[in-house]
Amino acid sequence: MNDTIVRQEQTTTTTWMRLAQTAAVTMVIWAAVLQITARMVIPPVLVIGLVFLVFVPFLRGERGRLGVAFAAFTTLALVGNLPGIVDELAHPESAPAFILTLLSVVTALVAVTAGLGAFFHWSTSPVKAIALGWAAVFVVGAIGSVAASVTTGSDIALAGDTVVVAEKVQFAPDAINVATGSTGVWVENKDGIRHTLTIEELGVDLDIPALKSRRVDFAAAPGTYTYTCTVPGHEDMTGTLIVEG
Repeated sequence: MNDTIVRQEQTTTTTWMRLAQTAAVTMVIWAAVLQITARMVIPPVLVIGLVFLVFVPFLRGERGRLGVAFAAFTTLALVGNLPGIVDELAHPESAPAFILTLLSVVTALVAVTAGLGAFFHWSTSPVKAIALGWAAVFVVGAIGSVAASVTTGSDIALAGDTVVVAEKVQFAPDAINVATGSTGVWVENKDGIRHTLTIEELGVDLDIPALKSRRVDFAAAPGTYTYTCTVPGHEDMTGTLIVEG
């Protein structure tokens, strides 16, 4: 009887660990694709991807105790990036970033469930339903995001507008000069992630979806102002606006 129970637990652990391994591989792919999309190395994402890569060869067989460590790391990664995750999921019109963020959340939830399932020897009966259910959530979300992106247009630059480009999580140029009074700024976002052009002193907060363009008119007194991107993680994305009298 005891041998039968042990074999059942081993089979249960192996099934959950196989799902955990699939989730880990998916997270490695996510980390790589996200950095390719951003066209730059993102240190926190690189570290997460490398840790999941280390987990991959060990998430197999009967190593149930590793499941709880895997679930704990995934939970910490998910919670630690929660502000950015919430921000991206609130903007489905930025399809590349939204889809990748949704993929990371869905995969992380599967990973946590699989890790705990392996450790506590949960029944394997819901494994397939869990995998298919979250896959369906991802597909529906991705389709909705693509539809939102396609139906979201870009603004056209007007004569006399100052042009700013957001690319590789940087503004170019990083300093612009405009005349005092009313002025127009047109921003082209070449990244697959959302940006903003925010000038707090002037009440300017322009949201620029991924791969779209936006323009804004504002008036400013002579002086020097800072424009920033307020998307979480983009704190170094800044520039200087010089208004000449």
